[in-house]
Amino acid sequence: MAYGSRKKVPKLQGYHFYKRELCLYFGVYFAYLIYGLWILFDLRKVLQQRSGFTRDPFNYELDIFNNYVRSNWHWYIVHAIIATGSKFFFNRDNIGLAFACVSIPSLLSTLQFRMNIFLGTMLLIFYLVSYIGNRKLIWFATALWVAVLNILALNIGNFSDEQDIFYTFSVILFWTLLRCCSFAHFWADIKKVDLLKLSTVTHYLGYTLYFPTLVNGPFLDYKRYIVILKKKDAYTFFNEVKYFAYEIVRIFFWWLVLELGMRYLFVHYMAVETDKAKLVRSPFGRHAIGYFLGLSFFMTYFVKYGLGIASSRYDGMHPPSKPQCIGHVHYYSNMWKHFDQGLYEFLFDYIYQPLVNANYSKFVSTVLTFAFVFMWHGCQTEILIWTVMNFWCLIFEKLLKHAMRSTFYKSCIEQNLGKQLSQRFHAIIFSQLFIVAAFANVFFIGSPEMGVFLILNAYRNGFANYLALSFCCYCFFQCSELISMKLWKENVKWKRKAKSN
Repeated sequence: MAYGSRKKVPKLQGYHFYKRELCLYFGVYFAYLIYGLWILFDLRKVLQQRSGFTRDPFNYELDIFNNYVRSNWHWYIVHAIIATGSKFFFNRDNIGLAFACVSIPSLLSTLQFRMNIFLGTMLLIFYLVSYIGNRKLIWFATALWVAVLNILALNIGNFSDEQDIFYTFSVILFWTLLRCCSFAHFWADIKKVDLLKLSTVTHYLGYTLYFPTLVNGPFLDYKRYIVILKKKDAYTFFNEVKYFAYEIVRIFFWWLVLELGMRYLFVHYMAVETDKAKLVRSPFGRHAIGYFLGLSFFMTYFVKYGLGIASSRYDGMHPPSKPQCIGHVHYYSNMWKHFDQGLYEFLFDYIYQPLVNANYSKFVSTVLTFAFVFMWHGCQTEILIWTVMNFWCLIFEKLLKHAMRSTFYKSCIEQNLGKQLSQRFHAIIFSQLFIVAAFANVFFIGSPEMGVFLILNAYRNGFANYLALSFCCYCFFQCSELISMKLWKENVKWKRKAKSN
């Protein structure tokens, strides 16, 4: 392919591409995006008429986020003012008190009285568990509360007549559960007398009820929170203000883009009303529904998580990174590592790694980790399908990577085919696995019906349709490989610079 141009791009971690080849990959990528947008935009008026809405009515998470921010925007401002003042007028040990002075009144004004009692009971139990410091007891309490929260979710109508309030309440409980567990594990090996100090109590409340991540996430490990105890100079504060202002503007911009997309691309509506997806006549064009469904999900969490990340960084913490765009993800394991870095750290640090250290096999440790993922997200059919498909996709990915690192593979494939052809073969194999993994996400972010619809559309609509899908995914894989290498190099450069400073 493209032997007329022998000039190669600079080496990136051993991958070699010709310029014309790169043009083909990125050309197919952008052509498909334009084609998908055109297909979905063309259906806008029909779907508006059939749904009776001028914007997609079924992006529930975005709508609830919008309603929450609309009702609680003043608490974000109060938090920013109090957090700024606490940098200068509070002892670092008492900053948790400043955070709690925002979150507790906001909870009292947002949730019903019995909801606050329920949340307070969880906080009290985990503080007592932290004082005891037994890790088995910590996990027993965590498992018990996960079960309680799932039972609560099944009795949604008995607890609250307002669905938005219950959703907000349940999300607060699930996020707070992770923070309580993180706090308890941190203090498991530390002197228990320190837990009786007032400063530790206020840090517990300030951390577990930290307002910017209270409802919309992401999960912030306690180790990332306690860096606020370090002293900062005036120059650092000035940089924090600049970064915070820049991030807020950036989040607001993508929020507007997302809202604009909701008025032109009714992918969530088609995910719920699957028969409407058949309005896309081309089987190949229907794949765009799944892609833009995933892109909408990413942008929703980029905005939700971005708000909490920007606030926590401004407050002096080291939050996890923002979700990585799905267009930059080609290995499904990277979706877990980089889409929700905070949750991944929790799963790895508190479940997977301790099990491996306790001489459980990696397979069993992975099974138990995904069992927790299933229960924490809610014990529903679509969550089960998504979890099981995720599990097997990751297992097959690890097996393939292990096989490709073997001496046999290197001698038979890489030496005989060369680096260019072996990389292309590599992309062909892994792009097939990613197709299945992408369908798994549709069950989670769309609906089981849409997941089944897209799977059947891919595998039962002829060889030409699947060949076109495979070729596009192959090009996406190669583009993402190059983008990820560039991001990796920039990240390493940034870390070295931070170390030197």
